Amino acid sequence: MSRGLSFSWGILGLLLCTACGSRTEMSYHIAGRVSNPDADGNIVYLSHSNGDELVNLDSAIVDGGAFSFHGEQEEPMMAYLRFNRSLDSLAYPVLFVLENGQMEAIMDTLVSTVKGTEQNVLFGQYQAEANRIDSLRRQLHENYLEQVAAGRMDTLQERKMYEQDCRLDAQEVDLAYRYIRKNRTSPSALWLLETMQSRFDENRLQSLLSFLSSRNKNAQVLNEIASRLRNAHKIEPGNPYVDISLTEQWGRKLKLSGYMGYARYTVVGFWRSDSQPACRAMVKWSELYRKFAYRGATFVSVSLDTDETKWRAKVKDLHLCGHQCMASDPADVETRYALASIPHFVLITPDGSIDSRDMTIEELGSRLQELLPYRVRRDSVNRVEIDSMKK
Repeated sequence: MSRGLSFSWGILGLLLCTACGSRTEMSYHIAGRVSNPDADGNIVYLSHSNGDELVNLDSAIVDGGAFSFHGEQEEPMMAYLRFNRSLDSLAYPVLFVLENGQMEAIMDTLVSTVKGTEQNVLFGQYQAEANRIDSLRRQLHENYLEQVAAGRMDTLQERKMYEQDCRLDAQEVDLAYRYIRKNRTSPSALWLLETMQSRFDENRLQSLLSFLSSRNKNAQVLNEIASRLRNAHKIEPGNPYVDISLTEQWGRKLKLSGYMGYARYTVVGFWRSDSQPACRAMVKWSELYRKFAYRGATFVSVSLDTDETKWRAKVKDLHLCGHQCMASDPADVETRYALASIPHFVLITPDGSIDSRDMTIEELGSRLQELLPYRVRRDSVNRVEIDSMKK
């Protein structure tokens, strides 16, 4: 063979190797293992959410602790590996990015993971850090309950624990915000935004919308957030408050306007019983009630729950004070008050205009101290508020 021909074959081989190394994967392969030996003979499902329920895309039988899935995925999407709900004890379900490529799944009773593709490596790193922070918060909460039960909790210690929990909460929110910005082309960014949207303030939500909208114009979660943010200007400070329909704790139907007037400020707190940040804030809300209710403020708690039983149980469990109400139409309230996040506090002046909104519970306390620095005579408190305090 001539030297020139040998050189040509070398170049051709190099080009072929380069092409093979850079070609885009056209299908996915998930090689999975289940650490629980009792899983053998049971079915693992590959599923995705259509918004209302999980839809099965494929299934595989666990044999010798192993299972596998093969297929093609045109666009990456969020998916789950799971057993039937009645068999959840076999292994913890795992959420991951279903995309073309080679993936390895480990299903365990404690933590299940999917690795292999770039998007899943990044999403897995986020999940690990989020789980670490969440674990610290659970430990803090357990420590709090132990000290309360032992009678060792004092005001100073409680405040320190609350501040520590707030710092961990802020770390969790910052972590999610950074992940979404850095991974805006991944479906995990949209999933995380939908999951965490109630914990982002309006400025961050607006920033994330601008980052994500160009590639996800028809995403429902982006359209919903954009709609709420557009309504925000209607309830800016100085504008009249928006009346809404409520159901009080004892079942009576009424309007928010029923709590207005009496030459008093009205504090409205929007929350939901399944949101831990909101529940923690509402405990502090009750402290503000005890401090400012007789100074000239009416406190109206508006839950966005849809399950009345769970809401009542949480109100009782948290020992919440003030007027406790459920929104008759939570979706309508979220739109009217641009509730892109919860908890959300609105302070309304005696003349019915909005003084401030979208505050933290600490900012609400500071604002009330500015407006109501002195105690008023108890006989000037309206009868409705006195009856509520007795209850």
